[in-house]
Amino acid sequence: MMIRLFKNRQAFLKAIKVPGADAYREQHVWSNEDLDPTPFSERNWRWYHYVALWWGSSFNPNDWSTGSSLLSIGLTFGNAMGAVAIGALLSSVAIVFASRPGSEYHIGYPVTIRASMGMYASYFFVALRSLIAIVYYGIQAYYAGNLVSVMLRCMFGHKWTDLTPFPISANITSQAFAGFMIFYVITFPLMFIHPRSIHTLFFWKAIIVPPCAIALSAWAITQAGGISKFSLGTSGVTGSQLGWAWLDGINIILSGISPMIVSQPDITRYARSPSDASYPQAFANMLVKMLIYFLAICTAASLQVIYGGAPTWNLWDQLNLVLNHNWSAGSRTLVFLVAFAFAGATALTNISANSIPFAADITGLFPRWMTIRRGQVLCSLLGLAITPWNFLQNARQFLTFLGSYNMFMGALLAIIWADYFLVRKGNIHIPSLYTSDPKAPYWYWHGINWRGILAWICGSFIPFPGLVGSYDVNSVDKSTIRMFQNGWIISISISFVVYYILALLFPVPIYPPAHSEECITRGYLSKQDFPGVFPDETWRPSFSTQSKDDLDNSITVSIGLDETESKKDT
Repeated sequence: MMIRLFKNRQAFLKAIKVPGADAYREQHVWSNEDLDPTPFSERNWRWYHYVALWWGSSFNPNDWSTGSSLLSIGLTFGNAMGAVAIGALLSSVAIVFASRPGSEYHIGYPVTIRASMGMYASYFFVALRSLIAIVYYGIQAYYAGNLVSVMLRCMFGHKWTDLTPFPISANITSQAFAGFMIFYVITFPLMFIHPRSIHTLFFWKAIIVPPCAIALSAWAITQAGGISKFSLGTSGVTGSQLGWAWLDGINIILSGISPMIVSQPDITRYARSPSDASYPQAFANMLVKMLIYFLAICTAASLQVIYGGAPTWNLWDQLNLVLNHNWSAGSRTLVFLVAFAFAGATALTNISANSIPFAADITGLFPRWMTIRRGQVLCSLLGLAITPWNFLQNARQFLTFLGSYNMFMGALLAIIWADYFLVRKGNIHIPSLYTSDPKAPYWYWHGINWRGILAWICGSFIPFPGLVGSYDVNSVDKSTIRMFQNGWIISISISFVVYYILALLFPVPIYPPAHSEECITRGYLSKQDFPGVFPDETWRPSFSTQSKDDLDNSITVSIGLDETESKKDT
């Protein structure tokens, strides 16, 4: 049977089509089951799941090294924690804003962005996020592979460190490659779990990981003789340089969390209610960011006191440093548990921050062929194919380039927020997000909202010249570099203001033609029995699998979009 499918092209294409796609034969497909609003029965994420998501996701190697590296930009320990506090507060506010469209209307990012940027223009911004998600997925897996290598060193000692080395041209050690592949094999089955069912794993991760990180930091501080013994982070820049270092530190915190903020609708669409996905997330993020960066900085400073030499920022380097000087059963047990906890945490962080967003994006780009499960599997395979260790050969320059991505995403977030909260007053007409009718409000000019495009260009490219200066400090002046170092904040501010002014000067359609004369009340459509659908409309998601209980909790609706459009015409 399988052989016949691969020999016959038509049979193969038919076999891999998403169920229900044949209903859109020779038509543009805007929908499938994973793009439609989440059915009531699948809205099973409660507030404590979102708290667990942030508590677990923040304990990862990337955040750990970010916290430590704040000291390298010239901040003292106290100033670094001050920058963390402000960055965490601002990011918590951003989380509340970003969570709202998904939790109100139960739609993901690829569909939400259609309202702000237009039906066709949205494809560009969906593709932009998906490409970076692949790279980030591979890099996070590489980080976790290094932790797996530490675990195996704890178990096998010199038998592990004496593995036959790879040639230098491989750009990776044999131990790191083995750890990377073992991590991939173990975590690959997680790609088959749908986001609606994975929330329980985040809950357990939030319970297990923080105690291991606290134990490592407490051990290091105790061995160093207390915080008063730190030499790292006791002196820093002064004067105007201190102010710029503060802004740089705040921007580092915001840039690090930016991918998770952009991806909020892909997670909050499964919320039981908007209140479950808003303030609980904000408080959890605020507390956990303060904790993880405090622990990371204290650990890096303590290890320098204990062992001397240059400070180590990466978690696996710190754990190997401990093993190099303490090859006791107790030390190996502690190091193994910390490496195990962080490797597991990285696997789930990779899902929430990278594989789910990529899967949602690829589903939005190819709804006839892709689903979220298929997208997650594809993300994992592509993350392996890019050989992420090669990206990190010139780590500083590459990570600087990735930082510019967060500037582009910051500008996009600003447009979504200005459009949703100020221009539309929280109203999204759900049927218009799934139609090819050029009269629908989200078609703008040939499917492109030029106001959003212009605002995004202004916010993204005004600070962009500083990226060149990050590679060659002599090519641009210092002020230009500083604009780039604060690019996330600057891009959001510029795009927000530009878009709002353009929307005032050139108003966008809020409601479809049949309801264009109705008064625009804040959050009116979100309060309907079926959020986003007017009371007199009969609309149902084309791929809906709602049960009778779902309909009792929503509304009794008819089958297709065509009836809604016919009703509008009459």
